[in-house]
Amino acid sequence: MKCLVTGAAGFIGSSLVRRLVSEGYDIRGIIHLTQPTYFHKRVEYVSGNITDPVFLKSVMDQVDTVFHCAAFVKDFGPERVFNQINIEGTKNLIVASEASLVKKFIFLSHIRYESGKNTGHYHRTKTIAEQILMEKYKHNQFPVVIIRPGNVYGPGATTWVLRPLQAIQKNRIALIDKGTGIFLHTYIENLIDALIVVLKETYAVGEIIDITDGDNMTTWGDYLNALAKMAGKPSIKKNMSKRIALIVGKLMMVGYTLFKIEPWVTPVAVEIFTNKNTVSIEKAKTLLGYEPMVDFTHGLDHVEQWLKSKGYIA
Repeated sequence: MKCLVTGAAGFIGSSLVRRLVSEGYDIRGIIHLTQPTYFHKRVEYVSGNITDPVFLKSVMDQVDTVFHCAAFVKDFGPERVFNQINIEGTKNLIVASEASLVKKFIFLSHIRYESGKNTGHYHRTKTIAEQILMEKYKHNQFPVVIIRPGNVYGPGATTWVLRPLQAIQKNRIALIDKGTGIFLHTYIENLIDALIVVLKETYAVGEIIDITDGDNMTTWGDYLNALAKMAGKPSIKKNMSKRIALIVGKLMMVGYTLFKIEPWVTPVAVEIFTNKNTVSIEKAKTLLGYEPMVDFTHGLDHVEQWLKSKGYIA
C-alpha cells in the first residue's frame, strides 16, 4: 500500500511519515517550502504545490490512501492565500484522488476555538473544506475521514512549543484572563496513533472525529508556566483581560494591514487562549478504540528532553 502525505515535512506530516515507515508502508510525501529532515528508502519526496492540479495528477500513481496535512496555518494573513491553499488546494486533491480511485482520504482539520466575529480565515477555510468533503461523501461516496485535532504539541512543535517558549524567554508573554482558558492539548504521538487506526480500518469513512488527549482540565496557565519552569523563568505574572487583549489584537491587526507589522497577539489567538469549550473523545474511543497513550505529564517530560537536546533550554 502506498500513502500520499501532503505537508510531509511539517510537524504533523513528518511525524506521520516516520510512523508509516515503521508500520511498513511506502510513502510519497509532498513538500513545498519546508525541507524534510527524515529520509528512508520507503519515502519518496516530491516538491510541488497542491494549488497546481497538473502536479497533483502526476503524483497519484499507485496511491491508495491520501493524508491531507498541508494547510496555511496562521492566525492572520492574506485571505486569498488561505482560500487558495486550504480550499482550492483541497478541491484539487479531491479531483486527483477521485481520478485515481483512492481508497481513503484522511483530512486533517481543526477543533473549533473561535467564536462569532473573531473567527479567523484558517477556521473559515477549514470549515468550507470540510463541507466540500462531506458533500462529496454524501453524493459520491468519496471515502473521506475528517480528523479534528486540538492543540498539537510535542518534540519538534513550533506553534505550541517553540513560539511560546521563545516569547517566555524574551519576557514578552502575558496570560489572558489569568490563564484560565482550557488547553486542548494533543500529544503528537497520540494523534498519529489515531491516524494509523483510521488508515487500517474501514468503519470511520464519512465520519468527523475530534482527537485530543481527553483532558479538559489543563489550562493555558498550567501549560505556559510549565514551559516557563523549563526555561528557568519564574511563573508568568503579567495578565490582561480578554476585553483588553481583543482591543490590543485588533489594533495590531490594523498595524499589520496598513504597515505589515507582525502582530504578537491577534483576536483569533485571544479566542484560543481563553477557550472554555471542552471536547469529548468518546466518538474516537468508540469508533477507533482510541486511548491517548501519553498523558500531559509525560508529554511535558518528552518536550523538555527534546528542548534540552536541541539547546533551546539549558
